Amino acid sequence: MIQKIIFSIFILSVIFPFSISAQVEENELAIISREDWKALAPVMEMQAHKPQFITIHHSGMPQKPELSITQKLQALQNFSQNDSPMADGSIKKAWPDVPYHFYIASNGELAEGRDINFQGDSNTDYDLEGHVLIVLEGDFNKEKVVPEQWESLKKLVSHISSEYEVSPETISGHKDQAETTCPGTDLYRRLSQLK
Repeated sequence: MIQKIIFSIFILSVIFPFSISAQVEENELAIISREDWKALAPVMEMQAHKPQFITIHHSGMPQKPELSITQKLQALQNFSQNDSPMADGSIKKAWPDVPYHFYIASNGELAEGRDINFQGDSNTDYDLEGHVLIVLEGDFNKEKVVPEQWESLKKLVSHISSEYEVSPETISGHKDQAETTCPGTDLYRRLSQLK
């Protein structure tokens, strides 16, 4: 009898910490740092700002799950920091850095983009002062938001709200700020759930 009790205590002591650990890890927000994706330094001065709003974007390009998040962010930074051709044939002038503060890949991985304490950039005309820009990989006028992306977005919004005292009530889609279809139909229809 005593052996059964000791064995039961041993089993519980081995299993229980793992279940607590798994639960904590599942709820943690893992953000891939700029250093981890080997970001280059900004190429020009950026405008400092205080985060006050959360604005959601989509990349507007098809999801590419075969590429790593490092490859995606390095390509985005290269596009951003150079005069680059746009889909309509116009040329985008170079920005200091990636335009978004956070990037959520198609598998839900989350990475740090531009330093959150500096204004982002946009190809559209709106006042970026105070806007924390979050982009999800995909064209959500044609694709669906992947469940892993949605979960990462919810955790990130909660993190930004508590860390920077930005109310979830400030959440908007890019199209609420400028003439655009971004962040796409499937993502835009869900944004009210984040508030």
